[in-house]
This record gives sequence, C-alpha cells and structure tokens, in this order.
Amino acid sequence: MPIKIKPILLAVLSVFLVVFLLFQGNILGTALADGPGTGSTIAGVEVSGLDEDEMRAALQEAINHWVSESIVVTDGEHEVLVDPSQFVFDLDSTVTQYQTTVEKPWFAFWESDQVVQLPIHITVPEDLKNTIAVVSSWDAEATLNSITTQASYLKEHEIAAVQNDLTQLENERIALSIVTIPTESIAVSKIAELINETILYPGETFSFISTVGESHATNEAKDFVASVLYDAVLNTEFQIVERHSQEKIPTYLEPGINARISIQYNEDLQFLNSSTNPVKINATIEGSDLKLEIYSNEKSKEVLVQTHKKEIPPRIINRYSDDLVVGQKQLVQEGEKGLRVVVTRIVSESGSTTEEQISRDYYAPANRIVLISARQPESIGTTDSTGTTSDNTYPTDNTDSTGTTNPSTAPSGIENQDPDTQMDLDNNGLPDIPLDEAEENLPEGSYYDKGGNLITP
Repeated sequence: MPIKIKPILLAVLSVFLVVFLLFQGNILGTALADGPGTGSTIAGVEVSGLDEDEMRAALQEAINHWVSESIVVTDGEHEVLVDPSQFVFDLDSTVTQYQTTVEKPWFAFWESDQVVQLPIHITVPEDLKNTIAVVSSWDAEATLNSITTQASYLKEHEIAAVQNDLTQLENERIALSIVTIPTESIAVSKIAELINETILYPGETFSFISTVGESHATNEAKDFVASVLYDAVLNTEFQIVERHSQEKIPTYLEPGINARISIQYNEDLQFLNSSTNPVKINATIEGSDLKLEIYSNEKSKEVLVQTHKKEIPPRIINRYSDDLVVGQKQLVQEGEKGLRVVVTRIVSESGSTTEEQISRDYYAPANRIVLISARQPESIGTTDSTGTTSDNTYPTDNTDSTGTTNPSTAPSGIENQDPDTQMDLDNNGLPDIPLDEAEENLPEGSYYDKGGNLITP
C-alpha cells in the first residue's frame, strides 16, 4: 500500500533541504576562496593557500634573513654567542608534516579546515652543548633545548640561559669545620657574610681575596677565616691551587692547618672545585664559633687528612758581655722546639684510594740564648824553686746550674747544635733541614717553596 505524505510535512522538508544546501554552499565557497588552513604558519611564516614549492621558497627566505644575526645566550652576567648558520633546516620533512596535519578525509568535507602553527625541523651541531657548558652555572641541556626551540620557530636572537637547579645542593654536607673565634680577630662576621652561600661550579676556582676584597677586617681576622675555610676544604677532593703558611703555630688550629692572606703581597687562598657537582659554601657565626660548611647534592668520595710532625730541637746560642762579672751567666731566652709538618690527604672512591701530599710546613724553633761574661780571671804570678814565674788563674766551673757550658775564653759560637739544622742554603733566614725519603723522590723539577708548599711544573 503506497505511503502518503501530507502536504504540510512535505513543505517543511523541502524548506529544510534548501537551507542546508545553501549553508553548505557558503562554507564550500569560503574554503575554495581562502584555501585550506587559513591562518596556518610554519615558523611564523604564513603558508595558507601555498603549494609545496611556494612554501619552501617562503620558508627559505625567512631562514636566510634569520641566520644573518648571531644568537646571544645570556643570564645577564655571562654571554655566549652562537652562530645560527650551524643549524641544518629540513624543509622537506617540515612541508610534508604540514600537508599531513592539515589534510582531512573526503567524508569529513563539512568540517572546518585545521589551523596549525608548526616549527621547522632542524638539526643542531654536536658541539653546541659543549659551547653552552662553558658557563658552569647554566643547565646545558635545558639551555640547549631553549635554543633549539627558538631556532625552529625563527624567534628572537637573544635567549635566556636556564640556570642550574640548586635546590638540591644542600642534600649532602661534604665538609665541616667549627672553630672558636680568637679575641684578636675583629670583624670575622663581616668576612663570613661575604663568603656565605658562595656557589662554586665544577671547574671554577675560589679566591679568598677576590671574594672578600678590601674588607676592613684585621689581618688576623682574614688569616683566621682563611684557615678555617682551608681546614674544611682539606676534607674535600678539591685541588689546592694556592695557600701560604702563617709560619707560626696558631692557637686555634693544629700545626700545618692554617693559611695566611696578604693583599699587599698577593698571598691568597685558592682552590678548584675538581668534582663533577656544584657546591655551596656556608659561613656562619654561632655564638663564639665560626662554622664553615661545604654542601653538594651528593658525596661520592671519602677523604682522610693526616698530619706528620717532626720536632726540631732549638739551638743554644752563647753571647758574651763585658758587663757581667767573671763567671757570671744570664739566661736571656728559653729555647722552644720547632716543628716540621707534612699534610697528606687520602681520597677513597669505589674501592680505589689515592694519596697526595698537600703541604710541607716549617715552624722555626726558638733559640735558647745565654749571656756569658767575657771577662777573664786575673792571673797570680808565682815563682817556683827554679826561679820560673808561672801564671795561674782562678778556677772556674765550666757548667752553670742551667747546664750551659761556660768557656774560659770568649769565642762566639753556637752550642748543642743539630748539624742537620745549621745551614741556610735557601737564604730564607731559617735553618735548613735534611731531605726525607718523600722529598728525594719528588717528580723532576718539583720543589718546596718557603711556605712549605709542593711546587710541580
């Protein structure tokens, strides 16, 4: 039985069909007029409505203009220049990706064309990461990614470097030194503030003079802070670049563990962060103590510091004076032993151990000085049975209560000397000391300076 459609329903369907066809025709006409993907770009270049050859030409022109200016990577303090012509721009794969992205299936003809903003496919030079890594405070990987992104979109030529993430630096304390501040060290807190929170990246060298500058602190304060810092650094794997001995044993640290600072004579404390991680140096005042800490994100090596001491006996120096009566002696200065100190450091990692000699210090002994009368006893003339006159002297005791020899004549000299400590071949005003086995086996051309530091060309 045939289906009958009411006239009113038929009219409604007819109107709907006309409206639909008009709407689709308007969309189709717009698409044909504007081309696919109106507003689509590659590296900021408008490519809507262009064929593949036209796209390549437009992109190549933009690239030629962009590479004519150097890229500047900066953090406001450091700058690295990058030559943009090193990048390789792959236009073929870029255009292919664009066509694939904007293409739509035939059955989706009613959908709007997709608008895309694509980068250009690029290849970065292999050594660019090493160029960026010159600035140790930068995250080389993240900075390289930022450069690549900017280049692929042909954006600005000044690129902000990505700083290393230092939030994990205080995960591991690798060295600690706490020492009571001596009363003569004034303004230690000012020096501590200048050193506190210093970041030292791998390959960077710390300079005490450069960090502290022309501080108004006393020389004693600078020596004290430098010594405590040196004590902490000895317990790391850092390389000691420069250090000078105070040449006298301080009251606050053991012999061999001290440093002297002199801006006038350019005597500095310098050390190199020879580890693979950045470190943070904290210097704080806690009560009457100075606290030096060195932090890193990990501690991979164990360090043991050893000091080897050898006592040096004092010399006994006799001086003669006509002001003393015959046989009289006077102790001018009591003698004190000196020290020879060798500091070594043993570094252990994964079962492997290395030992190095860090310094060799000499602390001169204080001579024992005795003043002796230079006057001779009076002679008494006597005549024997033969008529010969002989001179007799009053008897004198050659040794006083202190054990000092009293000569009957008045030669100038030094008694009770260790023959190994008498010569002064290096003309430094201090007695030389014999070579030990370690010194005899020094590398060719190596020597110890007056501060006791091993110098190897």
